Amino acid sequence: MTAETYIVRQGDTLGKIAAQNGVSIDELAQTNHIRNRNKIVAGQRLNIPKKKEEKPQTRHTKDDNWSEVVMRFVDSLGRPIAGLVVRLVATGKELRGTTDASGCLSPMRCDKTNETIEIHVEKAPARGSGEKNIGSYVPRPGQQRVQVQSGMHVEKSVLRAHEGSPERPPRKLPPTPAEPLETRTTAGNPLSCSVGSECPNDDDLKLGPNNIYREWVKLAAQRAEIIPQAVAAVMNAEAAKDKTGKWKADSKSPGSSATGMTQFLDSSWIAEAVRTGTYLYAKVRQEGWLKQDEKGGWCFIKEKGELLAGPGLDRKLLKLMTGKRTTSDKNLQKLLDLRYEAEFAIMAAMDYAKFNLDGLSAKGYVINDLNDTEKARIMYLCHHLGLTDAIHFIQDDIPEEDVFAEGKDGKKRLKQNGARKLLSVQVGESRALKEFVKPNGDCWVKGHRQWLQGFMKDNITPHVFSCPGEKQEQLKTEEKNGALLKITGKLKK
Repeated sequence: MTAETYIVRQGDTLGKIAAQNGVSIDELAQTNHIRNRNKIVAGQRLNIPKKKEEKPQTRHTKDDNWSEVVMRFVDSLGRPIAGLVVRLVATGKELRGTTDASGCLSPMRCDKTNETIEIHVEKAPARGSGEKNIGSYVPRPGQQRVQVQSGMHVEKSVLRAHEGSPERPPRKLPPTPAEPLETRTTAGNPLSCSVGSECPNDDDLKLGPNNIYREWVKLAAQRAEIIPQAVAAVMNAEAAKDKTGKWKADSKSPGSSATGMTQFLDSSWIAEAVRTGTYLYAKVRQEGWLKQDEKGGWCFIKEKGELLAGPGLDRKLLKLMTGKRTTSDKNLQKLLDLRYEAEFAIMAAMDYAKFNLDGLSAKGYVINDLNDTEKARIMYLCHHLGLTDAIHFIQDDIPEEDVFAEGKDGKKRLKQNGARKLLSVQVGESRALKEFVKPNGDCWVKGHRQWLQGFMKDNITPHVFSCPGEKQEQLKTEEKNGALLKITGKLKK
């Protein structure tokens, strides 16, 4: 029995529709008897299943709609901030207190959910009295723990008198006007912060400083049909990070055109944008940069209305490039600059990862038998090596050295990457020889496989992004039993 229907629009995906209506992809697919979840068409009518009724809370108030929040204040390194004077304000309710040694404040209880809790912190008396509103949080029903993380950390230092005479007369600095300190607490900690639900939460998803990307991580997980913890693990391995561990949306590779949180090359990003069905493709269509010509072929619309038509549309667009990340056409430049937006960087990375898994499946590799941790590691393998070299890695037939083939014009062209180059690019030839090649009998192939398996073990770890509990323990077991070479051994034909 269904509650309502939905008409599919251009650019919709099953995951997007499910997220908008608060149901799972499985429920939506089963209700509408959809076998291929990647194939829905504009104009298609979908029945939206009714949401399951929530179980009653074990604790009750007059409205049976309560929340209880414990806030923990930490610095940029995740260390607790003790002795912080905090005032929490909600409708008709206020809590004032000082954080304990673990950075925690007494619980804030609200009789209704969806009430914004404002967070105020006392400023340094020496630099202006009063307090500053540093953020807010809207609680969900029930008990939850919230982390408030400072954007910086200031170490305390002890000044001591200098013995002896100075080498030169001390400078006299001009007096500075006194002004309120708007960015630090009484302990010297900055007030700019991120506020996010820590644990528990409905998804068992713990993102820490990357909680601001939660919406996109969850939607990407639906599109890729894996758990969000696995998405976060792949993202964490791919993204450059600041000192707090936050994924950097504006990172740039100095040696290539790799750009943004997920380090897409110019060519890969353009190819993803013109590949039918991707999230980025839907955005390009929405912006009006792609349209169909009279024959049904896709064209890219340049800034002044000129059309570029396929086949090979992505290669034609690359000819407009004037350098790394730069192009002569403003519409194409806007497309390239979407790499700096977390939404599109995350969604494109997972669309590309799912595309690679589907490519392996099409070649006869049994991907559906893998658990989500194993899928995440194969996703990263394909992203790291590219689909072709990933298949060679699975088949264990990567050669020691690069293999070249002679073309009809007599010129030699690279046919297959060798393990020596693949490993040296990652860790440098000197380290590669000392740590991986020599211990493996001077074999570059074995050294490369050992390094990549170790990298996966240390970096593709979904349990890190799960709240403590049953789910986290399950993921730890999957990681322990899911060494890369064990996975590829199962897949090898």
